[in-house]
Order: sequence, then C-alpha cells, then structure tokens
Amino acid sequence: MVKVRDVMSTDVPQVDYSATVLEACKIMNSKKFSGAIVLHSGKAVGMLTDRALLRRFVSLDKRPDEVKVGEVMAPLIRVDAKASTKEAAKIIVRHNFSRLAVFDGDKCLGWVSLTDLAKEASKKTLLDALLRHNAPESDEVLCPKCRKGILEKSAGWLVNERREVLGGWKCSNPACNYVT
Repeated sequence: MVKVRDVMSTDVPQVDYSATVLEACKIMNSKKFSGAIVLHSGKAVGMLTDRALLRRFVSLDKRPDEVKVGEVMAPLIRVDAKASTKEAAKIIVRHNFSRLAVFDGDKCLGWVSLTDLAKEASKKTLLDALLRHNAPESDEVLCPKCRKGILEKSAGWLVNERREVLGGWKCSNPACNYVT
C-alpha cells in the first residue's frame, strides 16, 4: 500500500505568521508553489494557499504589504506520514481541502496535495491498463463451429463465395469453412 510519505512534497515554502502577504507571495512565486506552510514560533500553524488569498485576502481590499499572513491563512489539516494515500484522500474530501500537512510526530515534513494523490492513483490505473493491454493473446482459440480446428489469423481479409468481405480469422480444420 502506498504511503503519504511516498508521494508528498517536502520542499514546500515556509513563511512566518507575522510576515506580510506580499513577502509570502514573493517566496511562493520564487519557489513556484501555490502555497506555503505558516509557522508561528517554529511550529506549523496554518497554510497560505492561492485559495486562501482569493477568499480571505482579496475581500479585505488592502494592499499586500499591509496584511499579515496570520490574518488570512487557512487552517492546517494534518495527516501522518505513515498513513495510506487512500486515507489522505478521504480526509481531503471530508474537509474539502486541496492539500494536507504531513507530520511525523510534531514535525511538519511538507504536504500532500490532491494532485499528488491523483498522480499516484492514475499511475497504478494506467500501469494496470497497459499491462492488461499488452497481455499476449491466446495462441489457440478453438473454432466455435467445428470445435476441432484452431482459429488462425489470415494473411488478409477473406472474401466468401458471395463476395462478402469477412474478418481476418479462419479455422485451421480443412473440413470447416468458418471465417470471422
């Protein structure tokens, strides 16, 4: 079973609770992240996300250098690094969040996002589909008509006595005229 620690982001930017929104956005932009973990006295206490900026900061109608991160941060929803990705997905859905802070005890290690979980789930699904698609075809398919011959791929399309184009399989039994 895939664990949260296997798919999480660890290089998430961190900003102080007392930093301005402008300072935080500069850090987020420089690291190309859509959010940051908010620290107060060295402990993770919240998240500043693009969604929090849109919903909480914009409505204040103030300049970004006038508002502290602590005023607009989103709550921090925790998940243990050893939790399964399925458990993390359930928490995200239950709280309607796009990411969870990943903890090992009291230490914040980073976060796992909905995108991280979706990528992991789609890898497995895609890999399974590709493996099934590439499974070898059965070499011997019994003829459904005579039940003695084996269906073989023909070199090309076959035409019957009525000049109808038939498929590319025919029975190997010379006494049978089965073609698909």
